[in-house]
Amino acid sequence: MPNTPARRRLLGRLSAAGLAAALVAASAVAGVSAANAAPGAPTIDTPVNGFRTVATTISVSGSVPDSLDQVVTVTARQGGVAVETCTAALAYFDTGYSCDLTVPSVGQYELTATSYDTADPALEQSPVSNAVTVLVGNTAPALLGYSESGTVWTTTTPTLSGTGPALGSVSVELIAGEGGGTYCTVDPIPASGSWTCTPTITPNWTWGEVEFRAYGYDVTGASTVDDQIIGDFVPPVPTTAISLGPASVTFSAQGVEDTFFIMRVYEVVLAGEGSSFTQTDTCFSNGAPPTISCTLTGLAPGVWNLYTSQDFNETYFTTVNEFVRIPVAPTSFAGVVLDDRSVRFSGQGTPGFRAIVSDGTPNAVCSAIVASNGRWQCTATPATGTANYRSMQQSVGFDSNDFEVGSDRSFDGFSALTAPLSVTVPPPSSPRPAPQVPAVAPVPLPWVLEGYDGSPLTPGQQLTLTASGLPDGTEVVVEIRSTPRVLGTASVGDSGSFSLDVVVPTDLEPGQHTLVAIATPPGGVASPVSIPVVVVAAPEADLVKETVDSIAPEKSDAAGAGSGGSAGGAGDRSNPAAPSAITDSIPTLQRIFSDPWVALASGGLALAILLLVAFPAELLNSTLSSNTSRLGRWFVAIERKTEQVTEWFTRVSRTRALAAAVLVALTAVIFGFVDPQYGFDPVSLRMTVSLAIGLFLITYVAAWISGSIARRAWGVTTQISLQPVALLFAVVGVVVARLLEFSPGFLIGLVIGLDLLSRVDAAVRARVVVLSTAVVASIAVVAWFAFSALVAASSGTPGWVELLISDALVATTAEGLTAALASLLPLGFLAGHEVFRHSKPLWAGTFIAVGALFALIVLPTAAGETTDVADIGFWMLVMVIFAVVTLSLWAVLQFTGRRGGDDEGSGSTVEQPVAGAAR
Repeated sequence: MPNTPARRRLLGRLSAAGLAAALVAASAVAGVSAANAAPGAPTIDTPVNGFRTVATTISVSGSVPDSLDQVVTVTARQGGVAVETCTAALAYFDTGYSCDLTVPSVGQYELTATSYDTADPALEQSPVSNAVTVLVGNTAPALLGYSESGTVWTTTTPTLSGTGPALGSVSVELIAGEGGGTYCTVDPIPASGSWTCTPTITPNWTWGEVEFRAYGYDVTGASTVDDQIIGDFVPPVPTTAISLGPASVTFSAQGVEDTFFIMRVYEVVLAGEGSSFTQTDTCFSNGAPPTISCTLTGLAPGVWNLYTSQDFNETYFTTVNEFVRIPVAPTSFAGVVLDDRSVRFSGQGTPGFRAIVSDGTPNAVCSAIVASNGRWQCTATPATGTANYRSMQQSVGFDSNDFEVGSDRSFDGFSALTAPLSVTVPPPSSPRPAPQVPAVAPVPLPWVLEGYDGSPLTPGQQLTLTASGLPDGTEVVVEIRSTPRVLGTASVGDSGSFSLDVVVPTDLEPGQHTLVAIATPPGGVASPVSIPVVVVAAPEADLVKETVDSIAPEKSDAAGAGSGGSAGGAGDRSNPAAPSAITDSIPTLQRIFSDPWVALASGGLALAILLLVAFPAELLNSTLSSNTSRLGRWFVAIERKTEQVTEWFTRVSRTRALAAAVLVALTAVIFGFVDPQYGFDPVSLRMTVSLAIGLFLITYVAAWISGSIARRAWGVTTQISLQPVALLFAVVGVVVARLLEFSPGFLIGLVIGLDLLSRVDAAVRARVVVLSTAVVASIAVVAWFAFSALVAASSGTPGWVELLISDALVATTAEGLTAALASLLPLGFLAGHEVFRHSKPLWAGTFIAVGALFALIVLPTAAGETTDVADIGFWMLVMVIFAVVTLSLWAVLQFTGRRGGDDEGSGSTVEQPVAGAAR
């Protein structure tokens, strides 16, 4: 066709339409592809699978198959859980990516990558890339978990432990004399860095000094810092076994390889540090590993020591120290066949030991504990026929540590056997029909109650009722009727008699009454005895007469000293909540308020103490000073000796606090003996702790408070001092209290005081004494208030904790007021003499104030429900006797012409602590 213009226009239109159609088709295809296909899976090229590193940041790189605008995400997983990611954004023509991934800690991680097209509205993820495992460790040093030197193992193949590079490895080398090698290897070390290992080679070494070296390698194989320790393989203590027989011991022991050990036998006389040991035999080891087996027979009665020692090349000694006590054989061994064909064996032995009877076999036929009178008996039921029996004793409760001889084990051994005793048990006889005995009803006991003479009774009067000829185990109840009121109970013992103290009730109305005693024997019927009595009101004159007729007043239950009250400890001493000698032994604040006469009486007693005790003591002190260069000469000599011991103990213990604690504890034990039943029981332990608490408060705490006030008020430098010689005062106070049956007693605890380190005049010294006395008395009064509040708030039976607090408050009150009053006595070696010399009015005022508190609270003038004139008269009598004795001694020394210089002017003054009241 000719190429005409029309043709050219037609071809142009056709070409444009075709190009447009092609473009439309291509666009459609591209749109379908973009809307329906995710990018291809990326690949991780670095790091390679199994890569190891000690860095926590990992550079990751790789490629993608498609040229798209896309984002690649690399994920690190641990145990299937994603822990960290990093991303890389790629442009249209980029095919490679990289990013830095930081993991949180050491461990094994799995890395994977995915991507998505940023033009895809759904952001569909690509398939997951190849997985790459990466191990991340650290460069921690290899350390052995022991001290640098001195470690001891009792085995030649110990299990070792330590720390090292996480996921790396550690190799431990052993150097032991001429032996050693690679001891153990740990690969890999756990991610925690801690490792343990046991030897992987056969030991070619023995006991002695060893050296371990640990070499560490991180996950890349690079070395880390190593470690070494030096120690010893020491043979363990040999194992021993002891089998006991009649006067015999079979001993066996097992040692360890390459050691030698020996057992020596000693006969011992126990006497604490002076115990003597006499060697009598030796048993040697043999074999490999070494063993000992030997039997010792015919051992004499006494204590035997089996001493086993083991060593390696005369080094690394270990010992086993064991003791056996062999008793004496029983004597007077006899056997009696009883009617029931049983045999009762008996004999003489050591009280508390066990007597054993055997028939020649290892089994005992019977045994018994030897009674306190040395007799024992036991019953056996042997078979019919004749057999030989022998007896022996076994020690009971032996412990060599009780004799201050340390041991690993103590054994209760057996004595030698007695000579054979032949006993014949007859065959059983034909049974006879039991005679028919008619049942007899029990009848009342014929008995007589004694102790009442038929005279009229008065309320509060005490009777001692007795009876005899009653069966053992009979229970007796004594009542006063018409309305029955139990006055007391008693049990009849082996003697068939009883004695019972009863008191006529104080609130019993005058008139006709009946005294009834009911005796009930075991298995019997109640057998009453009735006695008509007449009760009359007690005349007022009897109260005054009682003061003259009795040397000491009868103690009430509250005051307690020896009349069966709480102070006597009459309760079950094994019960921690039972009362002690100081429980409730002082009156409460409520008791004082209920009877104002008590306060007046205490003031009179305080004045009596001043006139009958303090002034005679000053006269005696002055006379003794002029005749014997002061009473303190021998006192100071004793004090210096005891203080030397205290200073030595302080140097050994390296602290005065421990010495003070020992003095307080020792004084508390001495004070404990104010209780007549003081001993090894829970009540005594509670009482000792209470006394120690009180002593600590009125000595150490009071001295500290007084020193602080004196330093602030007068600029005086003080020091808490120890006065061990004051233990003599504690002993004297307890002895006097026991003699007078007085509780809580004269608890004079001046073992800790306050010394002035500054040079001051007499006025300041006197002020410090008065200050210290006031602090001690204040602590005592505060404790008394607290005790009164505790008693008022208490309901029901108190527990041991409440009793511990109550006893501690009583102890603080009694110890504080007693110490304050004692320290104010104007004796040359007591602090009160300082005040007396400086100002007698100041001394008298302080003395009367403290004396009134002492008489009001400590002396039993307000212990009962009502104040007894006999109490006041008794203490007045005691003080009069003291004054008479003191003035008599003064007169003898004054008028026999043995005079010297006055105590204050003699020039031989002994410097004393000024604050004795605070001790």
